[in-house]
Amino acid sequence: MKRAFAAWMWSLGVVARSYRTVVVLGALIALWAWAAYQWLGLPESSALLLILAFIWAVVQLLAGVIVVAGTVSGAAGAAATESRRFPLRSLWTLGRKKLVTALIFCLVSSTLVWLCGTVFSWINAHSIEVASFLSFHSEKAVSHVPIEEISDVLEGLLWIALSGFLLSFFIALLHGGWRGAGKQTWKLLAGCAFRSPFLTNLLSVAVFGGIAYVLVNWHPMVTAGFWDYTQMIVRFSLALILISAGVLFWSLSLARLQAPKQNPPQV
Repeated sequence: MKRAFAAWMWSLGVVARSYRTVVVLGALIALWAWAAYQWLGLPESSALLLILAFIWAVVQLLAGVIVVAGTVSGAAGAAATESRRFPLRSLWTLGRKKLVTALIFCLVSSTLVWLCGTVFSWINAHSIEVASFLSFHSEKAVSHVPIEEISDVLEGLLWIALSGFLLSFFIALLHGGWRGAGKQTWKLLAGCAFRSPFLTNLLSVAVFGGIAYVLVNWHPMVTAGFWDYTQMIVRFSLALILISAGVLFWSLSLARLQAPKQNPPQV
């Protein structure tokens, strides 16, 4: 627990000193989201547009992988050397070999996330059947509402644990390759399920994600028109910066917990 607390404090210090990096990361996330929105809105009236849409999708995929892998790789490097700042160039600086590795990992992890989402959706869709089954055997009326609420809480915790495991595995993968990450699979999975890494995952999502969620859904009463659009832009911008800071904090904390400590090179 002391090690986790030290990792949290170090990560918060790095994030606070790297405010420019946080803002740039938020801008890159916003740009990627806008590009994805534009891609979804492309018409499909001709073969040429389909080809352009495919190329646009590939460009977005590569851009997203570069930023994500650069951030995670930079976090692992900063944790290994106990750096005081997160270098801005780490957001997009990535070798060709690591890029291919990151691309494969992102495709595999996306498939895993889709499968888990399908399973959770199937479970949630049968909450009424579970309530009917319990009502029949207990001979008392059982509402499906608390069953859905319990299912939502458990699903949220499982998503947090799974996300933390994938991020931890990604850190180990970029640092030690597939063989090195494979040897740590069960250790990383156990840590993200009930040890300090799980508390790190929960803290990152609850604090940064929770405050960002409140900002997005908060709508102050202002005069319609200019001020209404202004407050919306401010709220969404702050939420995006918080999400960016949360992603950076999450990566730094997990990297600090698992990366071997190394002394910075003597110049």
